[in-house]
Amino acid sequence: MNRRPPFFSSKCVAGLLVLLSLPFVLSTAQSQHHAAGPDRLLERASEAAEDVLAWYDAPIYLVYIVNTYDFFPTDIKPIVLTPSSAEQSIARSVGIPGSSSAGSLEPFTIPHVILGARALHAIGSELFVDDADARPALRHTLGMYKALVYTQVGTQIAKNLVHRVRPDNSDSKSFFSGHTSTTFAMASYLQRELDVALREWDILAHSALLRNGLRAAAFSLTYGWAGYVGYSRLRDNRHYLGDVLVGALIGTAIGNLIYGEVAREDGGLLRNLTLTSGGDGPQFSFQLHF
Repeated sequence: MNRRPPFFSSKCVAGLLVLLSLPFVLSTAQSQHHAAGPDRLLERASEAAEDVLAWYDAPIYLVYIVNTYDFFPTDIKPIVLTPSSAEQSIARSVGIPGSSSAGSLEPFTIPHVILGARALHAIGSELFVDDADARPALRHTLGMYKALVYTQVGTQIAKNLVHRVRPDNSDSKSFFSGHTSTTFAMASYLQRELDVALREWDILAHSALLRNGLRAAAFSLTYGWAGYVGYSRLRDNRHYLGDVLVGALIGTAIGNLIYGEVAREDGGLLRNLTLTSGGDGPQFSFQLHF
């Protein structure tokens, strides 16, 4: 992930799509008295943004837009991380010089396609359907984009601070894998959305076996996709195992934390961790549930 994504396609278009956003396909529409149209769309998008975004997000988004991995010159990066002998052995066994697999696709491509589809659905609902209410879905879509932004910024910081030469010796930005962190952030957020939707879908209310089977399939699909991307970074000789594992951990943690913040519900695997905003700024808390 050493190339800068095209600014217009990756940043401006994605930002526009998020502002418009999309309702989650299985969410329940609620009857409203407001007539469909541009005014209602802008009002609800504004409400969703106010609900999801906080003042401390502003510098994070600024770093995201700047999108640079070269703040520190290679020879003065403060942290030098040398791959272990085990990592080098795995890289030699798995890596294929010159390989370019599907997992090496620019990591924001699929997330932006999903956000774009959601945007089109939201536009149609809010402009033409009087009883539509995309506010919950708009909030979750902004949350998904927020998870991607935070993951990308974490990746930028790591690649600026850590000197770690890639297995193919192309540069010193191997730690950690941005493709992996981005994909796991997206996968973890989507998996949580799908899991809640399937648990609340009325059609599955009397078929626990089918519901649990679909939940397992959704989990396998989202994390299977993310796992393949991580493997592809090893196969394409672009990262060491440690880079991929750390990227997966960072992406999964951020995706789950942001989802828990947006949904205001039990945080699943990270249910004891809470990220909130208060009068004194962002607050990070740990709670033990019995």
